[in-house]
Amino acid sequence: MSEGFKERMRRGERLLGFFIGTPSAATVEMAGHCGYDFVIIDTEHGPAGIETIEDMLRAAALHGMAGLVRVPDGSVASIQRVLDAGADGILVPHVSSTAIAREVVERALYAPEGKRGVALSRSSAYGTGDSKAYYATRNRHTIVIIMVEDAEALPVVDEIVSVPGIDAVFIGPGDLGASLGHAGDIRHPAVQEAVTRIAEAARRAGVARATVGRTAEDVRRLEAAGTGMVCFNTTAMLVGAMQALKADLAH
Repeated sequence: MSEGFKERMRRGERLLGFFIGTPSAATVEMAGHCGYDFVIIDTEHGPAGIETIEDMLRAAALHGMAGLVRVPDGSVASIQRVLDAGADGILVPHVSSTAIAREVVERALYAPEGKRGVALSRSSAYGTGDSKAYYATRNRHTIVIIMVEDAEALPVVDEIVSVPGIDAVFIGPGDLGASLGHAGDIRHPAVQEAVTRIAEAARRAGVARATVGRTAEDVRRLEAAGTGMVCFNTTAMLVGAMQALKADLAH
């Protein structure tokens, strides 16, 4: 399944999904029942522990969605734990140099492409299958996405996104805006210029582009500009619906 998702991502097809910050397999199931393509379990800002992450990944797999995890950082422990738990891929925040990008790839992929540790885990069916075949083919399935969202990354963005093994670049406008001195103002010209700069670097490198969206119009606009993978936020949607209902009832 994740191999098919990876190919669709590389082709720039429309892929819609959700950041899920609440530790809830039911929320993953809701997205699956509604026909979305992927979920990103957020462990950078969300509280889910590894046992809950496993259940959320199981829910994604049952509905044929790619189950990705945004890890808190690019450390060996952060990356390896969620991949061993069965994540189809990782989203790594604040990749601001080629050195960090290379480390991410090394930690996500098995040898010879990387240095991921070998273990009997959920990802490898706990060693019950053909282990040799698993380790020989797993790298083709693992999805490696980096977030470029820091001002210091901009001068070297072409080199960062060209690191072999990276499948997509996720542009984080919120943190990018804060890094550029415009927190809370992602529409500021300097922020939009940086977003375009990152997107163009990804295009030149031939890697997929991903970002956040809030509306159907956002999806259409981004798709027209060459970004097919768009992620919504379940918390923002839920809070927005609650606020809208409360406002309606106040009249």
